[in-house]
Amino acid sequence: MFGISTSLKEVPENEKEILPFPSNVQRFLREEFASTSNRCDLLIDLDPYGDKLFLAREVNELIGICELLIQRYCTPKEAWMMHQSDKRIMELHEFLELLKRMCIASVYQNALVCFWGD
Repeated sequence: MFGISTSLKEVPENEKEILPFPSNVQRFLREEFASTSNRCDLLIDLDPYGDKLFLAREVNELIGICELLIQRYCTPKEAWMMHQSDKRIMELHEFLELLKRMCIASVYQNALVCFWGD
């Protein structure tokens, strides 16, 4: 799960401030990018059982990764319409949009993004 914090020890108490990283979304991304690129490794290769504190530079990189993946899977609009029936693409799009917003909010709050594994 992702959240905005100043350290890995401070997990947000409000559930609305936590963004789960669905295993099916992570699996889909790993399958799609397994042999094509390492541009998205920061997100795709997260250890589902480990914790990670993203530094400011990495938060900006996450924003770029989200934009890249949204562009690849969710635009142009015609491609998005084709994928509306694909639940995986819909979940991916929703997750990427929320993660991108969280990263942007963390920049404005001068805080960091954290990932807490299971």
